[in-house]
Amino acid sequence: MSQSLNEVGEAKTSELESANATFGSMMRRGRSYSGRERNCVFLNTAKPDGSFANISAASGIDFPDDGRALVTTDWDHDGDLDVWISNRNAPRLRFFRNDVPIDNHHLTIRLQGTAPTTNRDAIGARVKVIIAGSQPLIKTLRAGESFLSQSSKALHFGLGRAEAIDSVIVQWPGGGTETFTGITIDQRYHLVQGSGEARPIETKKREVAISPAPVNLPSPESTSRIPLATLLPMAPMNYQTFDGDTQPIPTSEGKSYLLSLWGSWCPACEEELKDLTAKNSELREAGIEIIALAVDGLEEGSSSAPDAEKMAKRLKLPFANGRATIQLVSYLQSMHDYQITGAETLPVPVSFLIDSDRKVSVIYKGRLNPDEVKADVNHSKGTRLERFARSAPLPGRTLPIPTVSRERNQYEAQYRFATFLQQQGYTALARSENLSLVEAFPKNAGPHNNLGISYIRSKRFDLAETSFREALRIKPDYGKANANLGTLLAQKGKITEAISHFQQAISSNPQDKKSLSNLSKLLLKQERWVEAQATFEKALLADPNSPDIHLQLGFVLAKQGQLSQAATYFEKALKLRPGDPDAQRNLTIIQGLINGGQ
Repeated sequence: MSQSLNEVGEAKTSELESANATFGSMMRRGRSYSGRERNCVFLNTAKPDGSFANISAASGIDFPDDGRALVTTDWDHDGDLDVWISNRNAPRLRFFRNDVPIDNHHLTIRLQGTAPTTNRDAIGARVKVIIAGSQPLIKTLRAGESFLSQSSKALHFGLGRAEAIDSVIVQWPGGGTETFTGITIDQRYHLVQGSGEARPIETKKREVAISPAPVNLPSPESTSRIPLATLLPMAPMNYQTFDGDTQPIPTSEGKSYLLSLWGSWCPACEEELKDLTAKNSELREAGIEIIALAVDGLEEGSSSAPDAEKMAKRLKLPFANGRATIQLVSYLQSMHDYQITGAETLPVPVSFLIDSDRKVSVIYKGRLNPDEVKADVNHSKGTRLERFARSAPLPGRTLPIPTVSRERNQYEAQYRFATFLQQQGYTALARSENLSLVEAFPKNAGPHNNLGISYIRSKRFDLAETSFREALRIKPDYGKANANLGTLLAQKGKITEAISHFQQAISSNPQDKKSLSNLSKLLLKQERWVEAQATFEKALLADPNSPDIHLQLGFVLAKQGQLSQAATYFEKALKLRPGDPDAQRNLTIIQGLINGGQ
């Protein structure tokens, strides 16, 4: 299990961003946090060196579960601690009853504070058990001390072979110390602040009627309806008619579209197409147009496009139909993955309800119910909170307190998808999404940076500079924004300011190869040879097999009169890129100078 940082400054911003991105990706793909990593149990050996013994296998707790939380409590009242463990995977809960036959003794203490000096639960009280001839046993009563769990408030002390207890001393959190006497081994006591009396708690050993049993899981469902709280855009896409023509997926003001993917080999697909054919008129009256696209022939297999065409003709589909493209299926898969954890491959049939604003509002996996589609036509209306309530699998009410968390979830899904759109070249659509994010979440730097990138691609350089500067106003150590602004300023000839931003980008991410290279080139322009050399050397550490860096480093060294070292880097550049004319020419000149030539 990866460890959290103890101090904010323990890692560079870039390292934190990379770690968070990787962890987030694992979560979205349904990856295990610590699956197949057996639980560990370590025994305090009570040796002077403070060593522990690994008793994982002997304890019986070393299951390969994806364990999350653990509590200890004397569940059966027999004087030893039992264990409950919750898991992220099945079984979600395990109970380990401690039946080890030993003759050791124990003591259990329950505390109660009194007003006005101490909270009733006595959280923060420190208890010291005094035993003649032994070190005192000390425990502090805490709340919330474990990850996703809290053990019993009863403080359990293992006494070993001790036959008597001298006293119990309680240091109450409100101040003051109190000593309790007359306490015997193998008992449970209730200690009330200020009473001076240890009151025995009568308990009887109980038989725990818990026995292992198989988990009765519900039968897997072949269909699912997924109403979305965050609406992501449908990019302009094409499909192929069975005649081979390319057609755009249509959009019209005031109309919604049901985009259905199917395969000729799939019985559920055929039944769904029959259902949609029967309900086509009703769906049209509700403002929903159907586009049914076959995925036959996109992958190697027994089906092909002619198989799909035959099925479409046999069913006499009364709505637009044809073949899906790989680009379309990939886009829909990505949209699904950015919204739904697990990264499962889309099944067939699968359908997407697209509203009149070209936003995907509902995903249907498996054979859908046309009546549900008709009822879902207005799902995208209203606020995200209203869509969130409609998306819940069970009825209930929403509370205003978690709105910050829900807004964050909306931001993350929309921001990740906007970044995906930008990477895939949907510049206009990405810019639209980032403008929406900037308006809804003005204090987040990421959308401003992405907006700047989209403006650069549209050659709107002044707007790009404004966006990068706004990102850095919000987050001055934002490495990507510093690097992007540095590149833009360098193109505008503002070299000194560009150098400053590249330096800040490198400060956030010392392994930023592109910024190191760009900074080095700008330093060369200003003939700052020593600084350029130092920067190229850092760049070489980040990218040791770059012939360009070797070539440039050789040039800088030659400018400083370090000819032998320069020749070494030119030779390395030629090894990495044989026949490079610049490296060959410079090496020839340097060798001539070394040998006394002109």
